[in-house]
Amino acid sequence: MEISKYETISLRQIKKWEKEKHEGFHKKVLDATTRPVDYLIKKIGAEKLKKFEIAVEKTAKNLLSASTYTVNTEELIKRAHAYGVMIKDLSELKTCNLELLDDCNRKHINFHERAGAIQGALAGLGGALTATVDLTLLLVQDFHMIQEIVFCYGYNPMNIIEKQIILRIIEIGIGSSDIKFKALKEIKALQKISDKTSKQETKKGVAVVGAKALEEYIEHLTTALIVRLVPRVLPIVSMAVSAHSNHEIIEHSGNAAFMVYRKRFIERKKDI
Repeated sequence: MEISKYETISLRQIKKWEKEKHEGFHKKVLDATTRPVDYLIKKIGAEKLKKFEIAVEKTAKNLLSASTYTVNTEELIKRAHAYGVMIKDLSELKTCNLELLDDCNRKHINFHERAGAIQGALAGLGGALTATVDLTLLLVQDFHMIQEIVFCYGYNPMNIIEKQIILRIIEIGIGSSDIKFKALKEIKALQKISDKTSKQETKKGVAVVGAKALEEYIEHLTTALIVRLVPRVLPIVSMAVSAHSNHEIIEHSGNAAFMVYRKRFIERKKDI
């Protein structure tokens, strides 16, 4: 199927984004910081830090194994109608107008950004004591937001490979620029598994979703989240920093999902 002028321009924008380094205060800190863990141990102690690591690991594994998507299919169709996407079934999204889908998703991401910032501001009142709960809850919110984006572009977010891709997108939203580039390579490998390409490529891709890969993923994710914990130990600035940090995580994760799945939508259209 031939792609439109809008889709051609979108592909150029996506390719440009794939090469760009992250922007934003916390992202710059992540690019510059090598051992935030040492600083945080001094501030809140090794025991509390270990609890945080366990919480992140438990959350990530639950998101992979549990049926966490809770939005009703009918509600998604109603939302699509509200944005001018007139469908009767979610399967029709595969051939919908990309510009309409993009507009719907942008507004959806903006809503979650505001919600995340409010949650962060409220959690910031408790400083480091509530930071662990706030950030693990934010992971769940982030995951659900991306699932809706995945659905919107005609993919199934309950598929285990798509869940793995979603986790990499969350990692892009939280981690450094190096993590972004690494995660994009892993997403490409996972996509090959999802699209059922050659056996050789599939074997290469399987390593990405193994137990060791998941362990490394959790380690990287925890380190990135730790950087966001550091300013929250200061009660005076904790509320503002928490709100900004949460907003930035949702913003970058949403934008990453937006770019990754728009690209997949266009590439799939080429093959139809």
